Amino acid sequence: MRFSLDIAYSLERMEASRRRMEARGRYEIADRVPVGFCVVPRFFAPHFGLRYRDFFTDAETHYYWQLQFAKFRIEYIAEDMFCTGPTLWVYPFFDNVLDADALGADVVWPENETLQACPTIHTVDAMEAFVIPPPTAGLWGRLLDWCRQMRGFAAETRVTIGGIEAHVAIGAPSIGGVSPHMLAVDLVGTDFYWWLVEYPEACHRFLGKLTDALMQTQQYFEQVWPRPRGGVGLAEDSAQIMSLASFREFCVPYDLRLFETLGAPNGDRGMHMCGDSAHLHPALVEDLRITDFNIFGYLVPPQVAARNLGGKMRLWGNINPMLMRDGTTAEVKAAAHACLRALAPCGGLLLGDGANVCPGTPLDNLSALTEAAEEYGHGA
Repeated sequence: MRFSLDIAYSLERMEASRRRMEARGRYEIADRVPVGFCVVPRFFAPHFGLRYRDFFTDAETHYYWQLQFAKFRIEYIAEDMFCTGPTLWVYPFFDNVLDADALGADVVWPENETLQACPTIHTVDAMEAFVIPPPTAGLWGRLLDWCRQMRGFAAETRVTIGGIEAHVAIGAPSIGGVSPHMLAVDLVGTDFYWWLVEYPEACHRFLGKLTDALMQTQQYFEQVWPRPRGGVGLAEDSAQIMSLASFREFCVPYDLRLFETLGAPNGDRGMHMCGDSAHLHPALVEDLRITDFNIFGYLVPPQVAARNLGGKMRLWGNINPMLMRDGTTAEVKAAAHACLRALAPCGGLLLGDGANVCPGTPLDNLSALTEAAEEYGHGA
């Protein structure tokens, strides 16, 4: 075999995690609330002395390190969402710049920092002249190529988890899940917020083009890599500075088009928002009918999330990532207990960060969330 990986992990723990995650989907609790983290490759790179930029050298290098990161995650990070069966999922990862790059943004590839999309549209006339790119433009094309290469690598990989044979599965190529509004800000920069006020019709036309581009590309991916249609997840990280009325005008219609066009009937609708999103919660419930609010920002107090969203959607979050990195284990555990007290009774909670685990976060502070969940149990 070209690649070989032996992962030390208890099959009993794997089965317990599977039960917890399935119960969470039904708004129930098995033995305790499950735990899961948004932990991405940049977190793992320092543990291996890897310069982050080298992670993107080619498909084989990318695949190899994804395997090493997965092994580390399963063996050393106490959580439930990542390993619930004998399948190791691998997928090309480009931070949050996949769609922006394909749509024409300039991307900076730092040595050891997150990839960054930089604006390339500086006038309203240039925005009006925007042309929808083909589905293989930029990183969309690299994504599809790397998925195909990785499928070949997976066939040459031997994996065991807990001593039993497992296998590597390659995720199907897909758009990145960044909303049209977020992409508009990536391409234009902060001037887009002024343009929403001064040139609203032009902004609507631009958002419509971006939505069409995302739909066209996703539908192309589904043609060349057939799979059942499922749920859709979107991120609206740029929206917290908007009023509820502006969000409903400039974000909701385009997000709805993506949910309704790309999702399966009655499929899950996921939403991610960093920052303080509390004033936008009515739109999530009433307009977008979100089913999953994923790794939502720590600036939303758990009590507010419970009042606005509890029982209406599954919640994943929302411990302060800086506290997780810099605080004591006792402080992190106390924050986790406060989150559990507020949100666990609502059902559907996945306890985790809010949002993104920072590089340098001690593993003991990640374990503190699982310890708190075990201590809380059913909340009795």
